Amino acid sequence: MTPRAAIYLHVDRPWFGESRVAAWEKSLNALIKELLRQPKGPDHVLGELASVEISVVDDETIARVHGEFLGDPAPTDVITFPHGDGVGEILVSADTAEAYAAAHGLARDEELFRYMVHGLVHLHGYLDGTPEERARLFAVQEPLAARYLP
Repeated sequence: MTPRAAIYLHVDRPWFGESRVAAWEKSLNALIKELLRQPKGPDHVLGELASVEISVVDDETIARVHGEFLGDPAPTDVITFPHGDGVGEILVSADTAEAYAAAHGLARDEELFRYMVHGLVHLHGYLDGTPEERARLFAVQEPLAARYLP
């Protein structure tokens, strides 16, 4: 039996109600089962994790973390950390999701959910540094995001 990380979602934004957070957490916990059946990417750790903590943060917070750990002080959409203690951590920017959704005529919550899925696919080992890697990542990400969006 493949181990499966439990997903814990932390949201500190006034426009997310508890029911939305609970629905996302339920969907992500269902999605991870299917994701683990997908081929593993080269940097796979997801199947070895006991839990994954997903935190929805603002651009200021994600920019600080991006600069401190990855040397780029600009805001970004998703940052993923596989910790050695059996815990994965994903930070997603609500501000970036909101801006991207508004600019592209998308629903804010849908874009933010896609960022969460993106982080999980990264933990499953998929990279997005080259156009080919990005295409492989999105080939896994997009069907899952569409199927499990609450």
